[in-house]
Amino acid sequence: MATYGRLAPRTRSTGGGGSNPPAELKQEIFGGTLMVRAQAAGTTYEPQTDSVGAPPLEIDLLPHVADPIVPGSLIFQWGGETYIDRSGVLFRAVSTSTNAGTAVGAVDYATGIATLQSYPGGQAGVVNRLAALTENGGFSTTRLTFRTPGAPLRPASLQVTVIRADNSSIVTGTADLNGNITGSGIIHGEVDIQSGIVRLVFSTNPDDLTGASDVPVIALLVTYNAVVQTSMPMSADLLGLDPVRLPADGRVPIYREGDVLVIHHTAEHAVVPVAGQTITFDRAYQADIEVIDSNGVAMSSAQYNTDRKLGTLTWADPVLLVDAEDNMLTPPLTIRERVEHMTVCTEVQITGAISFGSPLPWDLPADETRVSSAVTWGDLQARVYRWFTQQTWSQGAPNWSDTPIGNATTAQYNQLNYPIEITNMGAIAGKWALVFTSPTSFNVVEQQLGVIATGSTSTDCSPINPATSVPYFVIRAAGWGTGWASGNAVRFNTDACLGPMWVVRTVISGQGTVDDDKMNLQIRGDAG
Repeated sequence: MATYGRLAPRTRSTGGGGSNPPAELKQEIFGGTLMVRAQAAGTTYEPQTDSVGAPPLEIDLLPHVADPIVPGSLIFQWGGETYIDRSGVLFRAVSTSTNAGTAVGAVDYATGIATLQSYPGGQAGVVNRLAALTENGGFSTTRLTFRTPGAPLRPASLQVTVIRADNSSIVTGTADLNGNITGSGIIHGEVDIQSGIVRLVFSTNPDDLTGASDVPVIALLVTYNAVVQTSMPMSADLLGLDPVRLPADGRVPIYREGDVLVIHHTAEHAVVPVAGQTITFDRAYQADIEVIDSNGVAMSSAQYNTDRKLGTLTWADPVLLVDAEDNMLTPPLTIRERVEHMTVCTEVQITGAISFGSPLPWDLPADETRVSSAVTWGDLQARVYRWFTQQTWSQGAPNWSDTPIGNATTAQYNQLNYPIEITNMGAIAGKWALVFTSPTSFNVVEQQLGVIATGSTSTDCSPINPATSVPYFVIRAAGWGTGWASGNAVRFNTDACLGPMWVVRTVISGQGTVDDDKMNLQIRGDAG
């Protein structure tokens, strides 16, 4: 303990005119801490100001009325300002020219209490109600069913906004792609985008049927917005076909019950080629196996052999990293092996779920597997038809009709004993002419391809289809008779083993959202 002392003089007075005795010192003792403060004689002080935020001001507008206020009907004056209600929000200083004002508070329609967050100070407590309409029924609701003015709606475009009757808070609900509507834990419902019918329940627990979890909302202030889709008829001249059989909105379902589906998955495997090595995949019966480089360029098929039935790939020995044109590839290389399963669609749901009628032979990852619709034509095969001859072939106006122009030739080709040979792999849908340039030589002409080869009556004619590396057709030399002359022509048509199909693309009007959009079309068949 620190001890501090104070010394003070002590005097004693005596009678008469004698002198004062000497001063007597007295000591005082203090225990604990002694604080000593001092300041300079010239110290001055500046004024200090503190700001304290005013609490929200509550005004009971209808102290003797139990009915709720009709939204949008409240106008009152206080403190020299006029306050107007708009969907539960109070505005002041509303401009008569722009109709804009300053939001300063809110009003609880059920209790009639206005809460101001910003207000002038030092004002009198007199409130002048200019307008306030009340009602005694139909103010709030916990269920709502309505229909939009138009349909169908664009998926996930519906938005609903409500105002709670208990606390005047604004709550928004939105619909997802499946039509389910949710928002802030109290909005639950669904929308049928085809009919535009909306059903809503306002509750913290939609499974509670007692009503204890219901949240009342102001019926008059429920608003919504949605995108209604409309279709405009397309010109037949623009489409190139009669649109009478097309859907009015241009949308065609690509998955329907009873249609054929192709379920496929492409797996990728990083690889470093080793001459003579055999790679066995985890699955067999691939539809396609290919090797590509880092730029997506395919490796030459001569550099490896595949057994799709067993699911293997064997590198050549030696193996060269080149493409089909002997250009060097850019490592690293990747093997793409695709499996496909054709089946029948049994069910299509609006959620996008598809059911099919036969099990998959493989265990395929759901996030990588694709489903394609298939257009089936049944049994098809290539053929030759419309065979005829002409004595004269006009180079300026070639005859590509299916009937001869002018006289036929005396010379003929023996189709009975030497029919034209055609395969599904090589044939195309085309119109052909064999135009003789001498008694034994002729040009092979196709309407769209032009002159693609030359032939002779002394050798078999078999022009190669570059897409498949097999002949378009084969005409045997033994079938040619004599008597052909320069200018004679043989006309015939061929059909491929493919069926006819129109591909029409519908583009929805509006701003583009992607830089590149594409589709893949694959031709499938069970016989070559």
